Amino acid sequence: MSLRWKIVLLVITSVVIAALTCGVVVRQSAARAEGERQRANATEQLTQAVTVYSDTGVLALNTTIDDPELPADARESALRGQSVTTLSSSGGEDYIWAAAPIRVGSHTAVISVRQSTAESEKLLAGIDRAVLLGMIGSALLIGGIATFAAGQISRRLTLGAQAARRIAHGETTDRVSDVIDYGNDEVADFAQAVDFAVERLTEKIESEQRFTADLAHEMRTPLTGLVNAANLLEEESRPAELVKERVTRMQVLVEDLLEVSRLDAGRAETMMGPISVDASMHSLMTTLDGSGTLAGHPVDITYGAGDTRIVTDQRRFERIITNLLVNAVKHGADPIEVETRPDAVVVRDSGPGYPPDIVATGPTRFVSAGGGGMGLGLVIAQGQARLLGMAIEFANGPHGGAHTTVRFPVTPAPEVPHS
Repeated sequence: MSLRWKIVLLVITSVVIAALTCGVVVRQSAARAEGERQRANATEQLTQAVTVYSDTGVLALNTTIDDPELPADARESALRGQSVTTLSSSGGEDYIWAAAPIRVGSHTAVISVRQSTAESEKLLAGIDRAVLLGMIGSALLIGGIATFAAGQISRRLTLGAQAARRIAHGETTDRVSDVIDYGNDEVADFAQAVDFAVERLTEKIESEQRFTADLAHEMRTPLTGLVNAANLLEEESRPAELVKERVTRMQVLVEDLLEVSRLDAGRAETMMGPISVDASMHSLMTTLDGSGTLAGHPVDITYGAGDTRIVTDQRRFERIITNLLVNAVKHGADPIEVETRPDAVVVRDSGPGYPPDIVATGPTRFVSAGGGGMGLGLVIAQGQARLLGMAIEFANGPHGGAHTTVRFPVTPAPEVPHS
């Protein structure tokens, strides 16, 4: 249920409860007052009837002596010398009785007066109808006003949520306060707070992107000379091997940083073309096995894409899968499995799985869950997938292990000219 209808329901419920409460109070007060009035009328009529009978021996209208329908408790009280009033039912109708003792000859009798409560019941029924109609009318009127007011709030919040989603998808020039175009209330304050947070976050992201680009370019020049110097080492010794290994790792790191900066700046170039998913994966696995990228870890691959072909950049697509496999080798455990499907490629390992923050929000640069490294592999994979119109889902299996799904675009990506 939306916020709008929750507010309307709350307001209508409050109106109905308030109207019912007032109605019950009014009804009870009216019933009590009407009952007292009828008892007073019956007592007055009885007093007059006693006086008339004592003076003339004639019974007044609606007056009887020793009426058989008089309730027994009223008769007993009257015979004890008390004047009483009581309520009883007869023939499906309620009556007010007034009774008192009277001397008839040599014995004491009971004189009584009976009045119907039908008119009082009609009055109370009229009050009930008035309360019911007032409650319905108030609920409709206040409900309409609440619907309009809540609709205005809901519309502004909906527009703000749409703007926030656009910002989350990269439209950082949008502002929530621009779509919430009026009002000086909590909603407007919330929109301004969101815009302020977006500005600060954008500045932080841009600063991080500039740092990444500057770091990569500053390291590239001295690293080039270092690579050349390492290649001149002809001595086959352990120190020389360590130097070459460390230089190679640093070269890969710098290239990763440059790739991240290109993705951030939107300068990454794509060469789109149709590829067969299974054939491309088979070629990639052969290359990875031969190059030692997987460090000797066996990978069990299941080809299930059939004749599926997608339009994508094959080099970048293979980079995505390679980074996922390297991450499985470094931070996961055997067995490592790859499965191709008509709509996706799934990479699974048997390690501890992804930490909660990666499952919830995706990978973050310079953060490596398994310790060591700079956490760029998954960041690059995600950036490459976004560039190709694909989506990567990070999850953990029911029995542990990281499960990564690379989903192809729902519709084939359009062919674009080579950049």
